[in-house]
Amino acid sequence: MNTRQILEDLDKHAAEFNFPVLDNAYVEFAAARLSAFRGAEDWLIVFEVLGFSTREVGFVDDLYAYGSCVAKGGFVDAEVPIASLPQQPLFDAETNECIADWSRWSVSVGGDKMSFAPTREEYAEAGIMIDRGPGPGTLTEIELLRFLVHRLGERRLFMSDQALLSHLPVCKGLSKFVQTTRWQHPDVADEERPSKNISIASLVEALAQRDPSLFEQGHPNTDWKFWVQTT
Repeated sequence: MNTRQILEDLDKHAAEFNFPVLDNAYVEFAAARLSAFRGAEDWLIVFEVLGFSTREVGFVDDLYAYGSCVAKGGFVDAEVPIASLPQQPLFDAETNECIADWSRWSVSVGGDKMSFAPTREEYAEAGIMIDRGPGPGTLTEIELLRFLVHRLGERRLFMSDQALLSHLPVCKGLSKFVQTTRWQHPDVADEERPSKNISIASLVEALAQRDPSLFEQGHPNTDWKFWVQTT
């Protein structure tokens, strides 16, 4: 592995915004996961970004991949981790506006139907302030998703390793090297380069040396509260 070249390539992807941006204006952010895989010859770095896409009006787990077995690094695909249920829809059929009621709602997660009736206190435990009365349209999509991450745990909403690698069929014979939801992610929108980021640079070095202990979390900033834009 040529670590210098790899980091230069990652910088190029970031400059082109083909690298995860956690304060993306079009994908409201809920959680992220970093996975790295290593084989006899190949290596792979994968980011998952869980959020609500305002363009697609849907919940997404966006997948970004970079590696020796990836022809063109960057955005690969998106999974839909959460779906609305016909008997208690989250969206108006005509306008696509969110009609979720914070006091009671249901979703399908990985095909499993789940119903919730959280209290204001339970939302507050997740960092979500509910200062309005119940009723249709009183819960936003991103509030719902962030509550789910808190209640179910991040792992329940991300892809399994098998599902993740199925999006990259050319990458074969790889074993999990590092996987975490806590690391110091570069602020790409503020022009921070991956090559100057402790987590990304140390991960590339760890892959090159085949030693996962070289990976450094730095100052983890992958909680959604770090990226909320205030006015």
